Amino acid sequence: MGLKRKLMDKMMPKEFGFISGLFHVGVFTLQSSIDETLGKIGYSDYIFPAIKESMETAEKLGIEPIVGEDIEDFGKRFIKLMKTSLLVKNASLKKRADGSYVFSLNNCFMARSAHTVAGTKGVCPMAMVMAAMVEKYTNKEVMVEYSDLTPKGSVTNIITSTTDNVKK
Repeated sequence: MGLKRKLMDKMMPKEFGFISGLFHVGVFTLQSSIDETLGKIGYSDYIFPAIKESMETAEKLGIEPIVGEDIEDFGKRFIKLMKTSLLVKNASLKKRADGSYVFSLNNCFMARSAHTVAGTKGVCPMAMVMAAMVEKYTNKEVMVEYSDLTPKGSVTNIITSTTDNVKK
């Protein structure tokens, strides 16, 4: 076990992992209900706009925004923040040749409890933020596939539309 992980385990009570698991259960349950009711359009029409609006509201409260010149720059800043906060040991955002992205979180502090409690159906909340930002920076409609949720992290495919659909 790495030094950072040992420090994190000492700094954060184990109950934090359980609480984060319950938080994830709520998020995944809401996602599932929206998906069952509206289909995948629920993400693009309701979830991603709400995430972007919430980030703007947080900025108004004085929480420093995460911004970037483009999606790659935003991704680097977001990943650095997650690593600095000890949420993950490592993460990556990789663009595929077809314009889609793969967002991976490795050794996520919350994954073991959260993914065990939440199960395997849902989109990682950090990946939802990333997907909303992909949509913002590419000006393309975004679809997400359910994340591959493991006890150590997640992998999420973020698919951009093939035509520009400028979002307001």
